[in-house]
Amino acid sequence: MNAVRTGFDRFTGWVTGAKHAGYSLSALRILYGIAIVSFLLTSLADRHYLWGVASRWVDPEARRRAWFPLFEVVFTKDSAFLFDLAYGALIVLGVLFLIGWQTRFVTPVLLVFWVGLATNSTVLTNGGDTILRITLLFLVFANLSRHWSVDAWLARRRGREPRPLLRGRLAIPEWLGNAANNTAVLLCGYQIMLVYVNSGIYKLMGPEWREGTAFYYSLVLDVFRPFPALSDLAWQIAPFVWVATFLSVWVQLLFPVLVLWRPTRIVALGFTILMHLGIGLFLGLWPFSLAMIALDLLFVRDRTWVATGRWATHAGGVLRQLLPDRSASVGREAAERPVTTAAGSPS
Repeated sequence: MNAVRTGFDRFTGWVTGAKHAGYSLSALRILYGIAIVSFLLTSLADRHYLWGVASRWVDPEARRRAWFPLFEVVFTKDSAFLFDLAYGALIVLGVLFLIGWQTRFVTPVLLVFWVGLATNSTVLTNGGDTILRITLLFLVFANLSRHWSVDAWLARRRGREPRPLLRGRLAIPEWLGNAANNTAVLLCGYQIMLVYVNSGIYKLMGPEWREGTAFYYSLVLDVFRPFPALSDLAWQIAPFVWVATFLSVWVQLLFPVLVLWRPTRIVALGFTILMHLGIGLFLGLWPFSLAMIALDLLFVRDRTWVATGRWATHAGGVLRQLLPDRSASVGREAAERPVTTAAGSPS
């Protein structure tokens, strides 16, 4: 009983004591922003056909919105001008989210616009869209701009943190803000575990995954071959196909256990990140890949980010010492060059 009480006290202390995963949340914000903005820009030419006034071709599904009326107001199918206005606003929101400007206000508005666009044509959604919508709801309560953001830069320039929205008696207690941030982290972590475990279970139901050939069939799908030559090269390496298929099943299935111990967590995160980079490269599903990688990074602790930054700074200093100093060599050449007098002879 004492052990349970001690564990509960440690957990509540972790949740309410301080905001965690500051670097990971900032990295997640950047990757989410890249995924959203790149998706919107690459779909710009076909926006009306996919979600706007020309998307009635998917009727009756186009009329089956199944969401709150608010989302129908954000992205209308009756006016191309209003749709373009909302689409442009969503791109701007994505850019502001990416650079980390006023994320406290931008994130909830971005969520409303992103869900509104998705509801215009529900048949176009995929796993990446779903995971983005779910986790963006959690991230409304997290501090996403503590690092690598305009908000952080402005705070350093002013020499103080941004003023809270509510002050005095209405001020939100620090422990409550910490709890909101850390609860969002826990919910996002739970969501990615849920995705991996369910994916592993469903993979085990397919004979191709158990036999080690599923990766081959993924590489030969014509609709998911942005680089056919690269895909053809990959599937011809039989050991690579078998190992990738086998590991993708068992690492996903055992992911919640693997992240509990640091050595296995490093292996699991390394594999899942490489796996999603491969999905983006071989299948062209970059928004999905970036979203999953961003969520994987939530399992990287802040002190690991700090240590990695120090190592990168040290490595950069060593590299600069090894490389020739171009400015110094130019200065020496200028000093050694003879000075020509007005008469034309060197002095």
